[in-house]
Amino acid sequence: MTLVTASVGAEPPVARISALASGKTLLNGKPSDFTALEKEFERLQKLKGVVWYYRENAQAEPRPEAMAIIKLAIKYKLPISMSSRPDFSDYIDANGISRPRKP
Repeated sequence: MTLVTASVGAEPPVARISALASGKTLLNGKPSDFTALEKEFERLQKLKGVVWYYRENAQAEPRPEAMAIIKLAIKYKLPISMSSRPDFSDYIDANGISRPRKP
């Protein structure tokens, strides 16, 4: 019998999602489609993972593709951390303030 143990303090898995102004989506820096996102979100749900989300041109009205990503995260009940930077080096707190993300 093999026992699998998690590291104490191990971070949950993260999907880094970039919603580009062109309507394209990146999953962990690589082009992705909605089907692949759904598979990843389903995997994350089982592993209690999280979504880090960045949207280009966030001041403009979101494209339908960007809204679909948020709806998909809600469907899978995944926590979403919004970022204002494409490298995900920050997060937006509850007051809308950009804070540095801890490494």
